[in-house]
Amino acid sequence: MLIELVRDIGYKTKPIDRDFLQKPNEYPVTGEHNGHKVRAGGMTRYDAEGKPYPTSNGIHGTQVAVDWENCVADGVCMDVCPVFVFEWALNPGQAGTGKDKPVEPGTPEWDQYRCDKSDPIRENDCIFCMACETSCPTQCIKITQP
Repeated sequence: MLIELVRDIGYKTKPIDRDFLQKPNEYPVTGEHNGHKVRAGGMTRYDAEGKPYPTSNGIHGTQVAVDWENCVADGVCMDVCPVFVFEWALNPGQAGTGKDKPVEPGTPEWDQYRCDKSDPIRENDCIFCMACETSCPTQCIKITQP
């Protein structure tokens, strides 16, 4: 069985802004999701080509932050995390490569997410090993020790 590791989301991703916590005007806390803060949710941000992202999910988490606009549902972060910080946002209770919920173009989930997202639901359990951050192919994760 061939598992598609990177989803075609229709735009060019870029790495998470490593300084997002120091830019509260650009990345304000706009909500909370599964016990973690969301920054810049609902706000217009720009992809690697300078075009507005078609979604506005924001950055989820603080100590373990995932930029949902740049997460492409490859699942590597989940595979390497020794303390199971992440699970799939659209397939709760599941984690790892190939266990994400596929999202089809033309559906409401496509319009909102483009693909499943790595959700740092247990960010307080992070041991700061950096495995997820260094393994992420789109560099959408930033680990910040308190």
